[in-house]
Amino acid sequence: MTGPTLLAREIDEIPEAAARLLDRGQGSIRDVARHLRRRDPAMMVTVARGSSDHAATVLAYACGQASGIVPASYPPSLASLHAQRPRVAGQVAVAISQSGRSTDLIASARALRSGGAALVVLTNTPDAPLAREAELVIDIHAGPERAVAATKSFVNSVLAGALLLGHWLDDPSLLASLQGLPDTLRAALSTPMPELARSLAMDDRLLVLGRGPSLGVAEEIALKAMELCGIPALAYSTAELRHGPLQVIRDGHPVYDLTRGPALADTVPLRMPFGAGLHSVSDALLDLVPAYVALEAASRARGLDPDAPDRLRKETVTR
Repeated sequence: MTGPTLLAREIDEIPEAAARLLDRGQGSIRDVARHLRRRDPAMMVTVARGSSDHAATVLAYACGQASGIVPASYPPSLASLHAQRPRVAGQVAVAISQSGRSTDLIASARALRSGGAALVVLTNTPDAPLAREAELVIDIHAGPERAVAATKSFVNSVLAGALLLGHWLDDPSLLASLQGLPDTLRAALSTPMPELARSLAMDDRLLVLGRGPSLGVAEEIALKAMELCGIPALAYSTAELRHGPLQVIRDGHPVYDLTRGPALADTVPLRMPFGAGLHSVSDALLDLVPAYVALEAASRARGLDPDAPDRLRKETVTR
Protein backbone atom coordinates (compact mmCIF):
# COMPACT_ATOMS: atom_id res chain seq x y z
CA MET A 1 0.00 0.00 0.00
CA THR A 2 1.56 3.30 -1.10
CA GLY A 3 0.60 6.73 0.17
CA PRO A 4 -1.77 7.47 3.03
CA THR A 5 -4.85 5.29 3.34
CA LEU A 6 -8.36 6.65 2.92
CA LEU A 7 -8.83 6.06 6.64
CA ALA A 8 -5.72 8.07 7.53
CA ARG A 9 -6.90 10.96 5.37
CA GLU A 10 -10.37 10.89 6.93
CA ILE A 11 -8.92 10.85 10.43
CA ASP A 12 -6.85 13.90 9.49
CA GLU A 13 -10.06 15.60 8.31
CA ILE A 14 -11.75 15.32 11.72
CA PRO A 15 -10.88 18.87 12.90
CA GLU A 16 -12.04 20.32 9.56
CA ALA A 17 -15.29 18.35 9.75
CA ALA A 18 -15.89 19.55 13.30
CA ALA A 19 -15.26 23.16 12.28
CA ARG A 20 -17.70 22.77 9.37
CA LEU A 21 -20.44 21.55 11.69
CA LEU A 22 -19.82 24.38 14.15
CA ASP A 23 -19.95 26.89 11.28
CA ARG A 24 -22.85 25.52 9.24
CA GLY A 25 -24.95 23.44 11.59
CA GLN A 26 -25.60 25.44 14.73
CA GLY A 27 -28.49 27.44 13.29
CA SER A 28 -30.58 24.34 12.61
CA ILE A 29 -29.45 22.77 15.88
CA ARG A 30 -30.72 25.81 17.79
CA ASP A 31 -34.06 25.49 15.98
CA VAL A 32 -34.34 21.83 17.04
CA ALA A 33 -33.33 22.75 20.59
CA ARG A 34 -36.11 25.34 20.82
CA HIS A 35 -38.64 22.72 19.72
CA LEU A 36 -37.43 20.30 22.40
CA ARG A 37 -37.55 22.96 25.12
CA ARG A 38 -41.19 23.63 24.27
CA ARG A 39 -41.96 19.93 24.52
CA ASP A 40 -40.10 19.57 27.86
CA PRO A 41 -39.84 15.75 27.83
CA ALA A 42 -39.09 13.52 30.81
CA MET A 43 -37.30 10.93 28.66
CA MET A 44 -34.89 10.87 25.72
CA VAL A 45 -34.94 7.59 23.79
CA THR A 46 -32.02 6.86 21.45
CA VAL A 47 -31.97 4.38 18.59
CA ALA A 48 -28.85 3.45 16.59
CA ARG A 49 -26.51 0.63 15.62
CA GLY A 50 -22.73 0.18 15.67
CA SER A 51 -20.61 3.31 15.97
CA SER A 52 -23.75 5.46 15.95
CA ASP A 53 -25.00 3.60 19.03
CA HIS A 54 -21.72 4.39 20.77
CA ALA A 55 -22.32 8.06 19.95
CA ALA A 56 -25.77 7.64 21.47
CA THR A 57 -24.18 6.29 24.66
CA VAL A 58 -22.05 9.43 24.96
CA LEU A 59 -25.13 11.62 24.50
CA ALA A 60 -27.27 9.61 26.92
CA TYR A 61 -24.80 10.11 29.75
CA ALA A 62 -24.27 13.77 28.89
CA CYS A 63 -28.02 14.36 28.86
CA GLY A 64 -28.50 12.69 32.22
CA GLN A 65 -25.59 14.55 33.78
CA ALA A 66 -26.98 17.93 32.69
CA SER A 67 -30.68 17.37 33.45
CA GLY A 68 -33.31 15.24 35.11
CA ILE A 69 -34.24 13.72 31.75
CA VAL A 70 -34.03 9.93 31.76
CA PRO A 71 -32.11 8.50 28.76
CA ALA A 72 -32.99 5.09 27.35
CA SER A 73 -31.76 3.01 24.41
CA TYR A 74 -34.47 1.54 22.18
CA PRO A 75 -33.74 -1.97 20.77
CA PRO A 76 -34.48 -1.68 17.02
CA SER A 77 -35.69 -5.28 16.73
CA LEU A 78 -38.69 -4.45 18.93
CA ALA A 79 -40.04 -2.46 16.00
CA SER A 80 -38.53 -4.30 13.02
CA LEU A 81 -39.12 -7.91 14.16
CA HIS A 82 -41.79 -7.67 16.83
CA ALA A 83 -43.90 -4.72 15.59
CA GLN A 84 -43.99 -3.09 19.02
CA ARG A 85 -46.06 0.06 19.41
CA PRO A 86 -44.01 2.07 21.93
CA ARG A 87 -45.88 4.39 24.29
CA VAL A 88 -43.69 7.49 24.18
CA ALA A 89 -46.19 10.34 23.93
CA GLY A 90 -44.59 13.65 24.82
CA GLN A 91 -41.06 12.26 24.85
CA VAL A 92 -38.07 12.77 22.53
CA ALA A 93 -36.48 10.11 20.33
CA VAL A 94 -33.05 10.63 18.77
CA ALA A 95 -32.07 8.36 15.89
CA ILE A 96 -28.42 8.41 14.80
CA SER A 97 -27.21 6.94 11.51
CA GLN A 98 -24.49 7.93 9.08
CA SER A 99 -26.28 6.54 6.02
CA GLY A 100 -29.88 6.52 7.27
CA ARG A 101 -30.77 3.44 5.25
CA SER A 102 -30.96 0.47 7.61
CA THR A 103 -34.48 -0.96 7.66
CA ASP A 104 -34.55 -1.69 11.39
CA LEU A 105 -33.69 1.92 12.23
CA ILE A 106 -36.32 3.19 9.82
CA ALA A 107 -38.92 0.87 11.40
CA SER A 108 -37.88 2.03 14.88
CA ALA A 109 -38.08 5.70 13.93
CA ARG A 110 -41.53 5.20 12.43
CA ALA A 111 -42.73 3.33 15.53
CA LEU A 112 -41.37 5.91 17.97
CA ARG A 113 -42.90 8.79 16.09
CA SER A 114 -46.21 6.95 15.75
CA GLY A 115 -46.06 6.40 19.50
CA GLY A 116 -46.00 10.14 20.10
CA ALA A 117 -42.31 11.00 20.38
CA ALA A 118 -40.73 14.02 18.73
CA LEU A 119 -38.23 12.34 16.39
CA VAL A 120 -34.83 13.93 15.83
CA VAL A 121 -32.49 12.33 13.28
CA LEU A 122 -28.74 12.96 13.28
CA THR A 123 -27.28 11.85 9.97
CA ASN A 124 -24.59 12.49 7.40
CA THR A 125 -27.20 11.88 4.67
CA PRO A 126 -30.09 14.31 5.30
CA ASP A 127 -32.09 13.07 2.30
CA ALA A 128 -31.95 9.41 3.42
CA PRO A 129 -35.09 7.35 4.17
CA LEU A 130 -34.51 7.61 7.94
CA ALA A 131 -34.48 11.40 7.77
CA ARG A 132 -37.78 11.36 5.87
CA GLU A 133 -39.41 9.73 8.90
CA ALA A 134 -38.40 12.62 11.17
CA GLU A 135 -39.93 15.98 11.93
CA LEU A 136 -36.50 17.29 12.96
CA VAL A 137 -33.27 16.55 11.08
CA ILE A 138 -29.71 17.56 11.92
CA ASP A 139 -27.09 17.29 9.19
CA ILE A 140 -23.82 16.39 10.94
CA HIS A 141 -21.75 17.84 8.02
CA ALA A 142 -19.01 15.19 8.23
CA GLY A 143 -18.55 15.20 4.46
CA PRO A 144 -17.98 12.12 2.27
CA GLU A 145 -16.55 9.14 4.14
CA ARG A 146 -15.32 6.20 2.05
CA ALA A 147 -13.30 4.05 4.43
CA VAL A 148 -15.42 1.30 5.97
CA ALA A 149 -14.58 2.31 9.53
CA ALA A 150 -16.45 5.46 10.54
CA THR A 151 -14.25 8.13 12.14
CA LYS A 152 -15.10 11.73 11.30
CA SER A 153 -18.80 10.85 11.08
CA PHE A 154 -18.63 9.37 14.58
CA VAL A 155 -16.95 12.47 15.97
CA ASN A 156 -19.46 14.75 14.26
CA SER A 157 -22.40 12.65 15.46
CA VAL A 158 -21.20 13.15 19.04
CA LEU A 159 -20.49 16.83 18.41
CA ALA A 160 -23.90 17.45 16.82
CA GLY A 161 -25.66 15.72 19.68
CA ALA A 162 -23.60 17.60 22.25
CA LEU A 163 -24.41 20.93 20.60
CA LEU A 164 -28.08 19.97 20.65
CA LEU A 165 -27.90 19.15 24.35
CA GLY A 166 -26.01 22.34 25.12
CA HIS A 167 -28.60 24.55 23.43
CA TRP A 168 -31.62 22.51 24.55
CA LEU A 169 -30.59 22.19 28.21
CA ASP A 170 -28.88 25.60 28.41
CA ASP A 171 -25.51 24.12 29.43
CA PRO A 172 -22.92 26.90 28.97
CA SER A 173 -19.98 24.78 30.13
CA LEU A 174 -20.71 22.14 27.49
CA LEU A 175 -21.17 24.72 24.73
CA ALA A 176 -17.98 26.56 25.71
CA SER A 177 -15.97 23.33 25.56
CA LEU A 178 -17.21 22.63 22.03
CA GLN A 179 -16.52 25.99 20.37
CA GLY A 180 -12.73 25.57 20.32
CA LEU A 181 -12.85 21.83 19.69
CA PRO A 182 -11.35 21.86 16.15
CA ASP A 183 -8.09 23.32 17.46
CA THR A 184 -7.85 20.92 20.39
CA LEU A 185 -8.68 18.00 18.09
CA ARG A 186 -5.74 19.03 15.87
CA ALA A 187 -3.47 19.01 18.91
CA ALA A 188 -4.79 15.61 19.97
CA LEU A 189 -4.22 14.17 16.50
CA SER A 190 -0.54 15.08 16.72
CA THR A 191 -0.16 13.42 20.14
CA PRO A 192 1.73 10.14 19.60
CA MET A 193 0.47 7.00 21.34
CA PRO A 194 3.29 4.49 20.73
CA GLU A 195 2.28 2.15 23.58
CA LEU A 196 -1.27 1.82 22.30
CA ALA A 197 -0.15 1.43 18.66
CA ARG A 198 2.37 -1.25 19.66
CA SER A 199 -0.21 -3.14 21.71
CA LEU A 200 -2.77 -3.00 18.89
CA ALA A 201 -0.15 -4.26 16.42
CA MET A 202 1.19 -7.12 18.55
CA ASP A 203 -1.26 -8.19 21.26
CA ASP A 204 -4.17 -10.57 20.77
CA ARG A 205 -6.69 -8.76 23.00
CA LEU A 206 -7.62 -5.37 24.41
CA LEU A 207 -9.75 -4.05 27.25
CA VAL A 208 -11.00 -0.46 27.07
CA LEU A 209 -12.49 1.14 30.17
CA GLY A 210 -14.76 4.15 30.46
CA ARG A 211 -17.51 5.61 32.57
CA GLY A 212 -20.14 8.23 31.83
CA PRO A 213 -19.68 9.79 28.37
CA SER A 214 -16.29 8.09 27.99
CA LEU A 215 -17.99 4.69 28.03
CA GLY A 216 -19.35 5.36 24.53
CA VAL A 217 -15.84 6.22 23.33
CA ALA A 218 -14.47 3.08 25.01
CA GLU A 219 -17.06 1.06 23.05
CA GLU A 220 -16.01 2.83 19.86
CA ILE A 221 -12.30 2.08 20.37
CA ALA A 222 -13.03 -1.57 21.14
CA LEU A 223 -15.16 -1.86 18.00
CA LYS A 224 -12.42 -0.29 15.87
CA ALA A 225 -9.83 -2.67 17.34
CA MET A 226 -11.98 -5.57 16.13
CA GLU A 227 -12.77 -3.97 12.75
CA LEU A 228 -9.28 -2.75 11.88
CA CYS A 229 -6.88 -4.99 13.80
CA GLY A 230 -8.85 -8.23 13.96
CA ILE A 231 -8.34 -8.72 17.69
CA PRO A 232 -10.99 -9.47 20.33
CA ALA A 233 -11.64 -6.28 22.28
CA LEU A 234 -14.07 -5.47 25.06
CA ALA A 235 -15.32 -2.19 26.47
CA TYR A 236 -16.58 -2.02 30.02
CA SER A 237 -17.63 0.48 32.60
CA THR A 238 -15.07 0.52 35.39
CA ALA A 239 -17.98 -0.23 37.74
CA GLU A 240 -19.31 -3.17 35.69
CA LEU A 241 -15.81 -4.65 35.44
CA ARG A 242 -16.01 -5.54 39.11
CA HIS A 243 -19.28 -7.41 38.64
CA GLY A 244 -17.63 -10.44 37.05
CA PRO A 245 -15.33 -9.62 34.09
CA LEU A 246 -12.42 -8.72 36.38
CA GLN A 247 -11.97 -12.46 37.01
CA VAL A 248 -10.54 -13.04 33.51
CA ILE A 249 -8.38 -9.89 33.33
CA ARG A 250 -4.95 -11.27 34.17
CA ASP A 251 -1.59 -12.34 32.71
CA GLY A 252 -0.56 -8.96 31.34
CA HIS A 253 -3.87 -8.05 29.70
CA PRO A 254 -3.47 -4.68 27.88
CA VAL A 255 -5.84 -2.02 29.21
CA TYR A 256 -6.63 1.41 27.80
CA ASP A 257 -8.38 3.27 30.62
CA LEU A 258 -10.21 6.46 29.63
CA THR A 259 -11.14 7.13 33.24
CA ARG A 260 -7.48 7.55 34.28
CA GLY A 261 -8.06 5.24 37.22
CA PRO A 262 -5.40 3.28 39.12
CA ALA A 263 -3.82 0.42 37.18
CA LEU A 264 -5.43 -2.98 37.69
CA ALA A 265 -3.34 -5.89 38.90
CA ASP A 266 -2.11 -8.31 36.18
CA THR A 267 -2.67 -5.75 33.40
CA VAL A 268 -0.46 -3.63 31.18
CA PRO A 269 -1.81 -0.06 31.39
CA LEU A 270 -1.36 1.80 28.12
CA ARG A 271 -0.30 5.45 28.07
CA MET A 272 -2.86 7.81 29.55
CA PRO A 273 -5.01 9.49 26.88
CA PHE A 274 -4.87 13.13 25.81
CA GLY A 275 -7.76 14.71 27.74
CA ALA A 276 -7.80 18.49 28.22
CA GLY A 277 -10.03 18.92 31.27
CA LEU A 278 -12.66 20.81 29.26
CA HIS A 279 -15.85 18.77 29.70
CA SER A 280 -16.54 15.05 29.95
CA VAL A 281 -17.88 14.94 26.36
CA SER A 282 -15.11 17.03 24.80
CA ASP A 283 -12.42 15.17 26.73
CA ALA A 284 -13.81 11.85 25.54
CA LEU A 285 -13.45 12.96 21.90
CA LEU A 286 -9.94 14.25 22.55
CA ASP A 287 -9.02 10.85 24.00
CA LEU A 288 -10.49 9.15 20.93
CA VAL A 289 -8.75 10.79 17.98
CA PRO A 290 -5.14 9.79 18.81
CA ALA A 291 -6.47 6.26 19.34
CA TYR A 292 -7.86 6.38 15.78
CA VAL A 293 -4.34 7.21 14.55
CA ALA A 294 -2.89 4.30 16.52
CA LEU A 295 -5.58 1.94 15.21
CA GLU A 296 -4.91 2.84 11.57
CA ALA A 297 -1.15 2.35 12.02
CA ALA A 298 -1.64 -0.96 13.84
CA SER A 299 -3.93 -2.26 11.10
CA ARG A 300 -1.22 -1.65 8.50
CA ALA A 301 1.43 -3.15 10.79
CA ARG A 302 -0.63 -6.34 10.93
CA GLY A 303 -0.71 -6.47 7.13
CA LEU A 304 -4.41 -5.63 6.95
CA ASP A 305 -6.27 -3.12 4.82
CA PRO A 306 -7.66 -0.42 7.13
CA ASP A 307 -9.80 1.01 4.33
CA ALA A 308 -11.73 -2.17 3.60
CA PRO A 309 -11.84 -4.98 6.21
CA ASP A 310 -12.60 -8.08 4.16
CA ARG A 311 -15.80 -9.12 6.00
CA LEU A 312 -17.40 -5.69 6.39
CA ARG A 313 -19.16 -3.12 4.24
CA LYS A 314 -19.48 0.63 4.57
CA GLU A 315 -23.27 0.52 4.78
CA THR A 316 -24.74 -2.16 7.01
CA VAL A 317 -28.45 -2.94 6.61
CA THR A 318 -30.10 -5.09 9.28
CA ARG A 319 -33.65 -6.06 10.17
